[in-house]
Amino acid sequence: MALSAKNRLSKKRDFDTVFKEGKTIKGSFLFIKVVRNNHEISRFGFIVSSKVSKKAVTRNKIRRELSDFIRLNMDRIGGSYDIIVVIKSGSIEASQLRQDLEKTMITAKII
Repeated sequence: MALSAKNRLSKKRDFDTVFKEGKTIKGSFLFIKVVRNNHEISRFGFIVSSKVSKKAVTRNKIRRELSDFIRLNMDRIGGSYDIIVVIKSGSIEASQLRQDLEKTMITAKII
């Protein structure tokens, strides 16, 4: 299952706002940009560059894995944030990504 549409960042101006005003928290395989929003819910965006993999299938699988992790842990997220998850280049396994995302979100005091 994917993350619901109301919990996704989709507009370019939303991404630009998060990149301009957001706080950066770095993990081993990824980093997140976080900024508070005026909505009642948290919204997420995922960026996986072609440096991670040249194959779109692989990049989309990574996005789906991260989206699934967020969906399953949505009730643990306190407050309302706009969050962008950016995957650094390199080969990564899904389990490592989930663990790193959780650690990074705990460091940012989102979870």
